[in-house]
Amino acid sequence: MPNVKGRKLTMSSFSGEFIKRPVVDVNGELFGHLGEIVIDPRSGEISEILVEVIPEIDVSKLPWPMNDGLCCVPAQEVAKIGSSISLKR
Repeated sequence: MPNVKGRKLTMSSFSGEFIKRPVVDVNGELFGHLGEIVIDPRSGEISEILVEVIPEIDVSKLPWPMNDGLCCVPAQEVAKIGSSISLKR
């Protein structure tokens, strides 16, 4: 499992069911698919999601950093989680 800026990624038992779910932007357009969930070990809360961005998106124009081919989207940018994961923008 990769490290993100020194934080170990941990998967809770529920998170496996969310991996590979579509991640969509505020307009419902496909942004990518969920690759990993990063959980803060101190609080136990999700700190960010790592997204496999679709090839049609120029990742150099995204407001979030890339790490090992995954876009690091802060949890605060997630609007809702359901059959897909919706971002706030």
